[in-house]
Amino acid sequence: MSNEPILLVNDIPDHMWSYEAAFRARGYEVRLLTTARDALAAAPQLLPRCLVIDVRLPDMSGWELCRRLKAHSATAHIPVVMLAPDVSRQSVQESRRAGCASWLMRPASPEDVVRAVEHVLAGGGGHPELHKAVIDSRPCPACDSDDVRAGVRIGPVQYFVCKACSVRWRVEAPGEATA
Repeated sequence: MSNEPILLVNDIPDHMWSYEAAFRARGYEVRLLTTARDALAAAPQLLPRCLVIDVRLPDMSGWELCRRLKAHSATAHIPVVMLAPDVSRQSVQESRRAGCASWLMRPASPEDVVRAVEHVLAGGGGHPELHKAVIDSRPCPACDSDDVRAGVRIGPVQYFVCKACSVRWRVEAPGEATA
């Protein structure tokens, strides 16, 4: 692997440690930061291969941190993977405005975070779309609202809840068998 680290910016210790362990198991060097301020100071010095940023940080939103990194000439080229709060048009729009390369709904499994970063580093990415975050995201089947939150994903099964009407449902990934 390259000497440039993956920079994880997240203030939830359990998430950080599990993501760090997954990256280290794949041979990546990892640096952990808990605030946007620390990331803004460290990124131009470390020039990481990629940043993984949680949207919810104690001192500014992850979206704003991404925008500031993209506006800085030393860090504009560094891909950013965001950990977003939900699967919604607003998250897609925010990710595009911020300039991130990809995004996942949090909490994401450590393996999914590593796969997202590897996809981005391999030249994938572009504007994030809903289908990359979860299995088969779609409007609520009861009220057709786009204000949908993906819950836990267990193997090939993704659970959803509609924020507008509270209907809950599950979706199986096509071609993947459930036990």
